[in-house]
This record gives sequence, structure tokens and C-alpha cells, in this order.
Amino acid sequence: MLNQIIRLQAVLEVVSNRTALALDHSSDQLTQTRSVIYQIRLVVDYLLADEGGICGKFNSSECYLEIDDKSLVIKNISKEIRKLAYVGNQEWTPLINSNW
Repeated sequence: MLNQIIRLQAVLEVVSNRTALALDHSSDQLTQTRSVIYQIRLVVDYLLADEGGICGKFNSSECYLEIDDKSLVIKNISKEIRKLAYVGNQEWTPLINSNW
């Protein structure tokens, strides 16, 4: 029974760490994607500057680009998962001190 608990603990730690790693990679990719979207928007606005940019081209009065950056939130969740998954060194000590 004890071996099964230890094995379950090890599996849970591995799964948690891999989940945290996946979240970190997703967060990094979201940050890069957000940056690329802003760059594309700048280029399109530049190319359509004679027509008032994207907003002028499509006669849109509400033409504001805002992409929330949630990468820090995701990174913090990842850190919390790692903290919860970490189990330090464990030592077994007998309940009763016996002099054998």
C-alpha cells in the first residue's frame, strides 16, 4: 500500500510539472503572438495611411485594438502548480525509539 502511495505521489509530481511546463510554453507563445499582431496592425495602418488606416478604410468609429496580456497570470499559475507538486525529501523515523 505504501509503495502505491509513493508511486502515485511521483506520478502526480511528474504530471504537475509537465502541465506547468506546457502552460509556460503556451504563455510564451501567446506573448509572441500578441507582439506579431501589433506589428501587423502597424504595417497595415502604414500601408493604408492615405485612407485613414484600417479604421478609415472600413469606416469604423470603434477601431481600437487591445489585446490583454495574460501571460503573467499564466506564469503565476504555473509557479503555483510547481509549488503544490513539490514534495521535499522525506525521512522515515520510527514512532517508538527502541534499543536493539
